[in-house]
Amino acid sequence: MISGKILLVDDQSAAAQASMDVLENFVPRQQILYASTAAQAIQILDSTPLAVAFLDIDMPDTKNFSLARYIDEHHKGLPYVFLTGYANFAAESYDYEPLDFLTKPIDVVRLEKTFVRLSGRKQDVPSGKIAIRSKNDYILVDPQEISYVFRNQRKSQINCNNGQTLFVYATIEELELILEDYGFFRCHKSYLIPCARIAQVRSGQYGRTYEAVLADGSIIPISRNRYPALREKLEHLGVRFL
Repeated sequence: MISGKILLVDDQSAAAQASMDVLENFVPRQQILYASTAAQAIQILDSTPLAVAFLDIDMPDTKNFSLARYIDEHHKGLPYVFLTGYANFAAESYDYEPLDFLTKPIDVVRLEKTFVRLSGRKQDVPSGKIAIRSKNDYILVDPQEISYVFRNQRKSQINCNNGQTLFVYATIEELELILEDYGFFRCHKSYLIPCARIAQVRSGQYGRTYEAVLADGSIIPISRNRYPALREKLEHLGVRFL
């Protein structure tokens, strides 16, 4: 159980009610504070200690990520979760550091993962294959056999250790949500890599960028704004930086 108040921001009352119903599986209704506008959200943010904020991205009285920027500037350290009914917003949210990204209507099983992450509890790495959508079918893939994932135009490209390449229609954001439980990290807006297979992290050309060298020799770009998070992730896994 999460202690502390939770802020839910959504301008659509029906969607907000549906989100509250799902949130009640994890917290009492009296812990949930609701704001239908960005102005109301800011008033609550400035007056009430919060445990987490669930932010609708597409609000009529503010630009898409202004509330996230406000939290980063005025309430640094407060975790927030992006909510949206449009998956295309996920790519735009890449420059922020949300605790999670959820599509509406919120799935209760998926939300449980958010609260586990919020509470800081560790989960065992799951085993077995995962099913990834490809057209009308599903491809069964062992995450341990994935070298890296690359978003290639309208498809996602899964490169396997045995040289096999799979093309699937799942977005990089959908794959990130699945594969992060298996130790994958989104080092670039178009790439997911398994931390366990990183052999080297080095400066790129002219020292202005970074890149990861994987165990199979693949060289993957690392966005400058993702490098600190990658380093923190590796340190958490026991990697020492000397």
